[in-house]
Formats: sequence, structure tokens, C-alpha cells
Amino acid sequence: MSAALAGTVLAAAACCSAAEAYELTTPYKSGHFALHQVILERYEDYNEEFRAELTRDLQVQNRMQKLYQSSAAIFPYNSKGFKGTIGESMLGLLSIANYAPGEEQITLVNANTASYAGLYFSFSQLKDFVDNKALNSLFDELLRLPLMVTDIPVNAAGFDSKGNFYLTGRSSAMILDLRAEDSAYYTQDEIRAIKANECKIDALLFIERICPDLPLYISARAAVNHISCASAEETAANGSGADGGKEAGSTAAGK
Repeated sequence: MSAALAGTVLAAAACCSAAEAYELTTPYKSGHFALHQVILERYEDYNEEFRAELTRDLQVQNRMQKLYQSSAAIFPYNSKGFKGTIGESMLGLLSIANYAPGEEQITLVNANTASYAGLYFSFSQLKDFVDNKALNSLFDELLRLPLMVTDIPVNAAGFDSKGNFYLTGRSSAMILDLRAEDSAYYTQDEIRAIKANECKIDALLFIERICPDLPLYISARAAVNHISCASAEETAANGSGADGGKEAGSTAAGK
């Protein structure tokens, strides 16, 4: 091989190596939902260009696979991804939902640990999902995936007979009964200090069972990611509790 040809081959190899794309797999999938894992390559930057490329790729996948919603948990190079703990470092969570033509919703959450790695919903969106009877047939498959739910109102808090601590959020359509047993951000004492009708939480949910009658009852294990509580003055002014809490999808938050 001539020196010139060898140089050309090496240059091409270097170019191809630099252009290596991120690794995308789908650990959780149902007929209409998917939770992807994205791990960056060694020299790949988590920047605006990367996020735009990933968004385009997921939009294409959603259309081709006829998905209503998917989320991608984005991890740095050499990460264990979903095989790690909830404390595994994460760069962000990208969610793309399209339940009706022309109504695509793209949400980027600046999550920093795998405790945010779930199919993304706000409590209000989940409630609307339940209220929409046309979507009720999808609940069986939806609840097979980890869910990242924000702004859950804490309407009840307390222990069961085995000493497990539960946080319960409810609407006229749905009851979320959460065994709050883990967190990458808060101690057990901080979680157990949450007061009913004063706080909202964001949590990663692993569904254990559901009762399909209305209101829909969902029992789940939960990792608490964010706690937002009203002051005593706000609670008194609002009557039934806080309307605070961070805006859905804005940032990952810890202590």
C-alpha cells in the first residue's frame, strides 16, 4: 500500500470514528409506548446539535412504529444506564408525545440521575389520559413501563401496618398510592416529613397493581425526586394546600 493511499485510509477511518453515533436501545416497549436508553460515544458532546439530532431520530421512530409517546433517558459515555442504580449519572430526559395529528409535544427535562428515567407525564396529563375514555384501552401497556410523574399532589401521607411509608395523590379520575421507599436526593426522614395537603412531589414510579374501576387505583413503588411544599402562610391562604411546585418538565431538582 502506498503512503498516500495509507494516509487516505487512515483519514477516512478517523472521520468515521469521529462521526460515530450514540448508542440507542429500547429496554422497555409496548405497542404504543417506548422508553429508550441513549449512551453517548466517547467524544460526543451533549449539546444543542446532539439534542436536535436525537429529537429527529425519535420523531422518525415514533412515526414508523406508530407510538403515541416515547422517552429517551440520556446517559454519558461508559455509563451503566438502566443497569445501574437510580443514582447513576444522567444527562437529560427527552420526551416526545403525539396523541393527535399536529399536536406533537416535545419536553426536555434536565435530569441528572437515572431516578428520572421513565416515560414522562405530569400528574395533570396522567389525569387527562384517564379522563379520555378513548385512551383507556392503552392503560394496560402504559403501566408496564416505569413512569416519571411530576407535580403529584400529596393528599394523604402515612404508614401501613408493616411500617412502609405511603404518599397518596388523587383526582376525581385517579388515585396514585405510592410506597415512597427510595430517593437519590432525600433521606428517609425528609421524605417521611412530607405533610398531606401541603406538598407536591415528582417521582419515578414502578407500577405494582391497578384496579381499573373509576377512580382508577394505581399502586406503585416510588423514588422521590423533588419535594415542593407550601409555607404555613400559603397553606392558610389556599385553604386545601399548596398550588406550588416547579413547572412540569423544567428541571431535575434535588436538595
